[in-house]
Parts: sequence; C-alpha cells; structure tokens
Amino acid sequence: MSASKSTPRKPSSSSDETLAALEESRAAIRKAIEEVVEETRKGVRAALAEVQVAPPPRRAEAGTVRLRPQTLPHAFVVMPFGKKKGANDVLYDFNAIYEELIKPALILAGFEPFRADEATQSGDILTDMFQELLLADLVVCDLSIDNANVFYEVGIRHAFRKRGVIHIQSGRAYMPFDIFNVRTLPYHTTPEGAPDPAHLEKDRQAIARLARDTYNSDREAVHSPIFNLLPGLPEPDRKALRTPLATGFWREYHEWQERVAVARRQKRVGDILLLTEEITNPLIREEAIGEAGRALADLGRHQLALLQYQKGLALNPENVEFRRREAFHLNRLGRVDEAIVKIESLIRDAPRDSEAIAYLGRIYKEMWLASWRTEPDLEKRLRLAFDSYPWLLKSFDTYLKGFRADLNEFYPGINALTLGMMLIHMADRFEERENPDPDIASVRQVLPDLRGALEFSLETRAADDQADYWTLVSLAELRVLTAESPQQVERAYRKALPASHRKIFNLQSSIQQLEILQALDMRPAFVEAALAVLQEEVKRLRGEDYSESSKKDDIDRRAFVFSGYMMDAPREKEKNFPPALEEPVRQAIFQVLDRFQVGPEDLALTTGLAAGGDLIFAECCLERGIPVKVYMPLPDADYLQDFVSPCGEAWVERFYKARSHPLLSQRYQADRLGPPRPNDDLYERNNRWVMYSALGAGAENVRLIALYESRSLRGASRDAALVHHMVELAREAGVPVEQINPVKLVLAGGRAVGRQKPPPSS
Repeated sequence: MSASKSTPRKPSSSSDETLAALEESRAAIRKAIEEVVEETRKGVRAALAEVQVAPPPRRAEAGTVRLRPQTLPHAFVVMPFGKKKGANDVLYDFNAIYEELIKPALILAGFEPFRADEATQSGDILTDMFQELLLADLVVCDLSIDNANVFYEVGIRHAFRKRGVIHIQSGRAYMPFDIFNVRTLPYHTTPEGAPDPAHLEKDRQAIARLARDTYNSDREAVHSPIFNLLPGLPEPDRKALRTPLATGFWREYHEWQERVAVARRQKRVGDILLLTEEITNPLIREEAIGEAGRALADLGRHQLALLQYQKGLALNPENVEFRRREAFHLNRLGRVDEAIVKIESLIRDAPRDSEAIAYLGRIYKEMWLASWRTEPDLEKRLRLAFDSYPWLLKSFDTYLKGFRADLNEFYPGINALTLGMMLIHMADRFEERENPDPDIASVRQVLPDLRGALEFSLETRAADDQADYWTLVSLAELRVLTAESPQQVERAYRKALPASHRKIFNLQSSIQQLEILQALDMRPAFVEAALAVLQEEVKRLRGEDYSESSKKDDIDRRAFVFSGYMMDAPREKEKNFPPALEEPVRQAIFQVLDRFQVGPEDLALTTGLAAGGDLIFAECCLERGIPVKVYMPLPDADYLQDFVSPCGEAWVERFYKARSHPLLSQRYQADRLGPPRPNDDLYERNNRWVMYSALGAGAENVRLIALYESRSLRGASRDAALVHHMVELAREAGVPVEQINPVKLVLAGGRAVGRQKPPPSS
C-alpha cells in the first residue's frame, strides 16, 4: 500500500507550467492562512470570552479541575417523621428540622445524608434501614422526644458499633437515665416546631462541627456507652452485619459485581477501575475495592492493584487483607524492603496470621530465586542456587511457620515441602557428606511428617465436589514431588483444570511454579508431564501457541490516547479549530506518530469520533495499520447529531468510513458501564474511561496526544474544558502529554515542521 491518500505529494511532472500552477496554489493557500492568522491574532481569545457556554460550576482554571465525582462518607439520620408533640405538648416539625437544619449541616460537614423515608429503590424498607443503621459511617440521632422507634434504633447502633454516633435534641430539660451522660448537642426551634431562624446558622455550624469531629476522631475512640462500659467487648466485623434480605441496599453492589466479572474475563482494566471508583455507597466501597484489587492482580497489573489496596487502607487502615495485598504488590513491583517492613508489621499485630506469614516466605523465596535464575548454564545455575541456600532456608522456615499457625491453610505447607525437597535435591549433589549443615539435616527430618500432613489434608479436601482450583492444583504439585509415575501427575492436573474456570492467570501461576523445578532439573519427567497439561490448556484458551504467541492483549501494548478540539461548524463563530487547519493538524499528528514509531503493535484510543481532532487522529492511525479503540459516550445516532453532522455531510461519510474499518472497534459507555452517577458528567466520565483503559498498559507505556491550547478555562467552551480535563487526568496519572497547539500552527503559517515521510504500509 502507498502512503496516505490525504497526505499531499510532490507532482511527478517537472514542467514550468506545472510548477507555476503549484506556486499559484501555494500562494492561494498562504493567503488563506494569513487571513486565518490575522483573524486568530485579533479574535481567538475574544471569541472564546464571548461564547455563552458556561463551564461546569466546579471548574474555573485548568489547574483546579476536579477530575472525578466525590464519594462522600454516609450519614444516616435517626429521627421521627412529620409533626410530633413532645413533653408539655411542645410541637416539633421533624421534616422541616431535617430539611432545613440537619441535612444542610451534614452536607456542610462533607457527608452524604440519608433518612429512611428517602429510599428510592424497591426492597424491604425495614431491612434496608437496618443496613444503613449498622453500616453507616455516622449515625445522627435526634432525641428531642421519647419516640420508641428512635430509641430502639439508637440502642441497636450502640450495641453493634463502638464509634460513629452523635446525639442532638431540642427543648429537653433532661435525657433518659441510660444515656444522660452521653453528650447531646442542643438546637433551637420555634413554637411551630421548625428550626429557629435566629439560631439556624449557628446550629448548622455546631452540628457540622460535631459530625466532622466525631468522624475524624481516633479510630480507637469509643462513642457507644455500651462499648465504654464493656471495654473487652469485640466489635463485630462489618461483613457479619450484612443481611442479604436488604435487597435494595445491596442492589448496586450486585450490579457492580456482574459488570466487573465480565470486565475481568475480558481484561478490560479501564472498566474495572471506573466501575470501582463509581461505587456511590461508601458502605460497600471497601468490599468493592478488595474485589477490584484481586481482578487487577489476576491481570498482572500490580501497580494499579497496589493503588486500589492503598485506597482501601485509607478507608480502613486495619483491614488485614488489604495490608497483606499491599505488601504482596510492593514485592512484585521490586520494592522489597517496603514489602518486608509492611508484612512484618502485620505479623506483629497478628502473629498467627498464616497467610501473612506465607507472604513473607514468598518474599524470601523470590530473593533466593533472583540469585540464580538468570544463569543459562545448568551446572552453574544449580551451584548458584545451592550456594545461596540460606535464603532458601529462611523461606522454608517461614512457610513452615505459616503452615503450623493454621494447618487448614495448605498453601504455606505445599510451598514449604517444595522448597525443602529442592534443598535436599541440591544438597545431595553439592553438600560435603562428612560435614553436613545441621540446618539442612533438620529439614530432612521435618519433610516426612510435613508430607504426610499435606497428603491427608489435600486428599480429604480434594474429595469434596466443591474443591477449588488451588486445592486441586496443590494436590497435583504434591504428586509432582512424590508420584511414582508421570501418568499420576498428568491425571492430577487434568482433574484441576475444570476448577480453573478458564482463568489463564491461575494456570500461569501453576506453570511458573513448575518452571522453578524445571530450572533445577528436578524430577524432569514428572515436571514435563505437568507442564504439557497446563500449556495445552493455555494454548486452547488463547487459541494460539503458548510459547510463540504473536498476538498481544491490549494491556501488553503501548497506548496512545487522543483528545482534541472539534472542527468549528460552518454556522458557528470559529473558536478553536478553523477548517483551514485540518491538513496542518493531520501533519502534526503524523509527526508525533513518527517520533514514537507508532505501528501495528501499538494501540490508539479516542473519546469518540467527533468531526475534527478525533476523526483525523483515527484516520491517521488506520492509515498506519494501528488498531483504534473508540470509546463512545452516546449511541451513534445521538453522537452524530451532536458531534459530527454540524460540520457537514462530508464528515458524516468519514465517520462511517472509519467506523467500518476492520482495525477500528467501538465501545459504548451505556452498554459497558451502565448509566453515570446523578452528579457525574457523561463526557468527563468518558475521559476517565479512556484514560483508565490506557493505564492498563502501565503509565510508562501511555502517551496522551492533545490538540489544545494551554490557557485559562474561564469562559471556555465545553469542548475546550473536556480536553483540559483529559490533560489533567494524564498529568495526575504520570502520563506524558504531547501537545499540538492549533494557535501555534496558525502562527507558523499552518506548517507542521519536521514531519517525516510515513513508511509505506504493507
């Protein structure tokens, strides 16, 4: 194939007549550009100031962009409803008190307030209310009158949660005896029962301050009188306070799980990140973060998984699973010292946490592997592996300690057995028989009992029809070490395959374990039998050769994201991208693609196919054979009407031509992610979706190509604001930005200087 049809070429004729015609054409173009230059110099910024498209109210300057909707802590309000009378027939208008005083005060304090009568989803109102009561970050109790329901709910919160509750009241001279010593904040009402306007602002401030102080107090602070009286009473784990009967309360979480499960299977990192970020109910956010972290770990995106767990620890620093996983991913990212410090701190807090101990054993194991694994010569490799056996011993001892801490956790046990047998395998070859190491002798003595315990445990659990993959594959690994024939090994691995649920990550983890044995030339026939089964399954799932894969997943490619101005529509006053700049912009895009040598092994992503920058970028990439993924905020018909048709039918034809190209695929936001949150912007959400999808490749492998002018967003068009939003997302993520400035192109006479000739396509 030749170079792009849209790329100008030099004429082949050298006649004077042709040259004269060319000069005349160039002069006409130059004149048109000069007119654009003059108009731009005088009016670009003035025109922007005149555009009557208000930017989002929360955005003023590019440097103060709020990149995503905020998830606020949840405050559940316990109080009577409607108008009620208290002692001495004092009237209270509790609906007015909530709407005019309590709700605004909680919003001022940075909470999302909720009262039981505000439930909008179908479900059992009573059970949904109890979930709010038990799991809310803060409960505000109005104790102005002796209302049975209110006091019952207060008692439940006091009994199950040691912190996160405040009391308020109006007009009471005394409080019931059981809670008279609990601080209760007074507020003021009128004779009609409404908040007193003369004190309203001060009362709001007082409630807001108490709410903030209570929520931000030390995590060990106790606000419940029951937990104060019974300091040895353990607070239930939040998972234990979850009831499946609260169908309305958990509906969002179930829908989230379904979408993330699909995204996980299809390796859509951007979907996982965005869906997790959008969990509106902070009461389930911690659990969602944990699932998202596991999904990202399965895809091998350790940096992104680490960020998820660190977000989770910001919510709950005591979450043991998050602490374990943080250390695990720090280690996988090469931050070994940090990982050791984190996991040792966790073990000090939970000395019998078998899984945490096993994580430490894994760190020591990887330090041992690093000392010899890259040596290509077998004999030298074995010698290096044996010479560094103190690390192997440390890992063995740590895994063994983890197994002894909980004999039901077989993972540290099978690792201890495997490492111990590796050590004996090498010691039999290299150790001085006259002067054996007593530590190695100790391992020899331990192994028979360890093997027997594991065989009993694993065979018992594997007999269960519900046995998971890790149980079955651990038994298979035991067979590799102990079986009398390779056929026994092959059968054990084949029995484990159905339980893998087609997850290549699980299979690859097992392959990596076997490759260690293979590198040490340990029981080669048994190892080869196991590898053959697993590699055959991976090949089947991928539909390609395991060892010589030529196809890349999206997360293994460099990603080039584009965001830029739309073309100025003919009937609108030009603001950002006059039509005369189309070819210079195209040349500038090619220049960036040339500089980074972007080709078919890479990936291009855009936030749509709008007439202008998006579509031009997609055309440039398709010309080079670069796969393009387009993330659509709207269905085609709506998108065409708003972003393509205003620039003319020629752009509509180009839209359909690009969309039908075999290298271009489209993803529709509503189909993949569902509707946006009520306070979210559809197009900013689309920006986040694209950027998060690109980040699956790792920030170091992502570039943002942005067609925009660096300027204040005050008075800017919506188009300009969205491009700036994408630039800020890139900067926050550490993604370099390649700017194409349309004003500079105009001032340079429309030339994209330094563009190399594109290589011919094949």
